[in-house]
Amino acid sequence: MKRNVSLTAVALTAFALAPLALAQSATPQGGKKGPDLLAFAQQQKAQPMPQMQTPSTPVEQAHGDAQQQQPAAARSFTGTIVKAGDVYVLKTSDNMTYQLDDQSRAKDFEGKQVQVTGSLDSGNNTIKVQDIKQAA
Repeated sequence: MKRNVSLTAVALTAFALAPLALAQSATPQGGKKGPDLLAFAQQQKAQPMPQMQTPSTPVEQAHGDAQQQQPAAARSFTGTIVKAGDVYVLKTSDNMTYQLDDQSRAKDFEGKQVQVTGSLDSGNNTIKVQDIKQAA
């Protein structure tokens, strides 16, 4: 009986250790994983990740569509429409001059005190006109 128990114990131990004995080695032959990996990494060229600007939710998509229709936030500008050369501009009380992208609407208010609603393109100092109305 004692011999039967020790054979069973040996068999169970061998069965438990078999997966470890059959597992493949993670390192290449020669055991030089570190230097090979370092050499490979040094040969690679850095490339920037592409910018993903797709909205993740329908709410963000709807908001993104609205932003594409209006490039910047609308503001109000108050001043006088004057002609500067061949174009109509808005001259404010602090002597700032803004070109107006809607010349036909501006022409109707030449010489008048107005309130212009639109978005400012600060790169070329132009107001993208949404509305022009005479100031009170």
